[in-house]
Amino acid sequence: MELEADHARALAKSSQARKRRRAELLLIGAGVAATLIAAAYQYVGIRSTLESSTAASLYAQQQEIDRIFMENVDLQPYFWRRQELPDPAAAHNAAGKLEAQQLAARAEATAHRILDHFAHLKYQMGMQAFTSERADWEAYMRQSFAESLILCRALWADRESFGGNGSDSLWGRYAEEPCRGM
Repeated sequence: MELEADHARALAKSSQARKRRRAELLLIGAGVAATLIAAAYQYVGIRSTLESSTAASLYAQQQEIDRIFMENVDLQPYFWRRQELPDPAAAHNAAGKLEAQQLAARAEATAHRILDHFAHLKYQMGMQAFTSERADWEAYMRQSFAESLILCRALWADRESFGGNGSDSLWGRYAEEPCRGM
């Protein structure tokens, strides 16, 4: 009888140990689930904050470019109407030649500012920013190249600085087609 009692006590202890172990596993599982849920919420929050910061940075750059065109209205036709810059050699006097050279220098500097902006935008889209606005930004970049010979030429002349001319470069993705035949 004593053996049976010991066996019954051992079974009871074993059953209690299994119940405790199940309870511990449930608590551990609940803790893991809560941690994963909290991490998912944190990820969404961090992602939202990063996208918001990225958007603010890119929109600030876009506003800076807009400001350049508001302060330099004479540059607009060379970026928005595919107009050619005047040839300094065709100027009839030294003042006209200097004016054409200065216009070309300002246009080239503006083109490089825009190219830097486009490179940053392309990078951010590659990092999965602007997933919902991507098509709009890509259309904007293609249209910018289509409307500006100076922008096409500036990128072509310095394409190695912007990823070369492969299919994933700034040239290959956005400029090659609209700049064809420049």
